[in-house]
Amino acid sequence: MKKYVKILVLLFLVCFSFSNAKANAVEEPNINAEGSILIDASTGQVLFGKNENKSFEPASTTKVMTALIALESCKLDETVKVTQDFTSIDGTAIGLLTGDELTMKDLLLGLLMESGNDCANAIAIHISGSIEDFSVLMNKRAKEIGAVNTTFKNPSGLPDKGHVTTPHDLALILREAIKNKDFMEISEVPYYEIVMKNNPERKIIVNNKNHMINKNSKYYYQYATCGKNGYTTVANHTYVAAAEKDGHVLVASFLNALDKNQNFHDMQTVFDYGFNNYSLVNLYKKNQEVSTYKIKDNLEIPLLAPEDINYYVKKGEENNVSSNITVENKDLSKSSFNKNDPILKGTISVNGKEFITTDLLAGESVDYVPLMSKKNFPVLSIAAGAIVGLGLIFVGVNFSKKKFKIRKRKH
Repeated sequence: MKKYVKILVLLFLVCFSFSNAKANAVEEPNINAEGSILIDASTGQVLFGKNENKSFEPASTTKVMTALIALESCKLDETVKVTQDFTSIDGTAIGLLTGDELTMKDLLLGLLMESGNDCANAIAIHISGSIEDFSVLMNKRAKEIGAVNTTFKNPSGLPDKGHVTTPHDLALILREAIKNKDFMEISEVPYYEIVMKNNPERKIIVNNKNHMINKNSKYYYQYATCGKNGYTTVANHTYVAAAEKDGHVLVASFLNALDKNQNFHDMQTVFDYGFNNYSLVNLYKKNQEVSTYKIKDNLEIPLLAPEDINYYVKKGEENNVSSNITVENKDLSKSSFNKNDPILKGTISVNGKEFITTDLLAGESVDYVPLMSKKNFPVLSIAAGAIVGLGLIFVGVNFSKKKFKIRKRKH
């Protein structure tokens, strides 16, 4: 009888444990976009993904890259003259006319707030002279960011064969853009009036179409900081956005979604998933000594972390994180550098898996002086003089000894 009771108790405990684990398991978001991703902005870690490396058309989320290049290439108060007729351009336009003169800031506001395709083309032609040449810049910058599966054919996102990105690439592009202070400030403007510089009576009103930052919108999300949505009949609805809570910045992107309104709800769901279920673990503090490096037999220097290096884990797993750094092997025996100069690369692994590669800073200054350099000339002169002097003394002593022996023989 006791044996059966024990078996029943064990079965009960197993069932209870299973149901409890199931209850505590966190379900990943169920969203309407075919492709999506959520990444941490500081580390690039993927916190959630759905077809994140599949290619899709980005539609107007393309304009994030257009804006980034404009901000990196031009001054905000730079005057731009519209030299081509954009009145028949497909899709959304703010109504630019040939001959209009406005600032780059005006164009960027029309681009990011109202999603003006005429603004995108005006920016491209101002910077590169043509849509094709500007696309070359876009693709080059994408590769630099790490968006290696992205190809841009135009600055607006209008359908164009081969104009594609992935959810992961798109998130990386916005991650880069939000580092730019001007991009963030422009993205947060709710309403703006563009006044033509050459005709102050001609004005264009633009409104921000990113409903998640509009406090009067039913889609308002208090942690949203910026975003860009898009639509074409080929791409369907697309959206890329960033949000920040308690210093934790997340970036999410959706591609090929069928329901625009659901996109805004889904974006909030994905951000909440990240904020509520992940914790930050600090691996290394800025300027913390993380390793040492032997430059030569009698010289070993400390290596420092260039910034705070963090890692995100699911809540409850904070104590299960271990990290180590593998330092590249490089001959520094003939190098000079100052303290805090980046001198080596270090690959950080977390729980046995490669995480990131980062610069490592010198913990102290080293001044390499070649043997025959001007700096060493006085020392070498003294040394040479000493050697010559010793040589003369040696010769003199030997000469005296020989002379003394000759005299001895004579006597």
